[in-house]
Amino acid sequence: MITSFGSFDLIVFDWDGTLFDSVSPIIDLLLEAKKEQPESSQAVALKDSGMVPVLEQIITADHAVQVNDLKMLLNLEGFTSFGKPATLYGGVAELLNTLWESGQKMAVVAGRAQAEVLAEMRELNIDHYFFSVVGSDQGPVKPNPAIIHAILALAECVPNRALMVGDSAMDMEMATLARVSMLGTAYVTRDHEEYCLKRLQPWQPLAIAETVEELNQFLLGQ
Repeated sequence: MITSFGSFDLIVFDWDGTLFDSVSPIIDLLLEAKKEQPESSQAVALKDSGMVPVLEQIITADHAVQVNDLKMLLNLEGFTSFGKPATLYGGVAELLNTLWESGQKMAVVAGRAQAEVLAEMRELNIDHYFFSVVGSDQGPVKPNPAIIHAILALAECVPNRALMVGDSAMDMEMATLARVSMLGTAYVTRDHEEYCLKRLQPWQPLAIAETVEELNQFLLGQ
């Protein structure tokens, strides 16, 4: 596949925050809970729980936003669903379909259990796009490069022919350790764009996509 940066035999995507928008439903609830008079009962309950500062600290910390951490804390307080459902970022489904139809080999490295991610993919009818989906329960977790090495071996691809696409510093570190090219995405927390860029820039990826439209342009070479 010819991208804006050249040709890659394999593209490895991160899942949460890169393809799948599992964070903004939580952020929407958090932003509402910060209002003086939240409207929804969930936001009122979150405000009363005293967890707002804790969640904000997780989202704006120097490490990657960990969906598991956010969900675990909210589940402990009884928040198991959100007003806005988690789904693919707008435009991602079309991008993946275009890449797949072009013959691009793709894989996913997720920070959650494989079964959980595969269930989400099947519901969205996109699981067939990826020849490999590796979860955090299948060996060393990010940023250990062993995950990428295993996918490269399965794809019979050498490192300099692969591209890692992710939103976190851990994704960039994993790509660096595995000696594969990297492309950043900085739209995971839409109200913290400057923070996202600051987190990714030191790793010097080929580029940082601030929107799915930019990601489309970079990956399709347009």
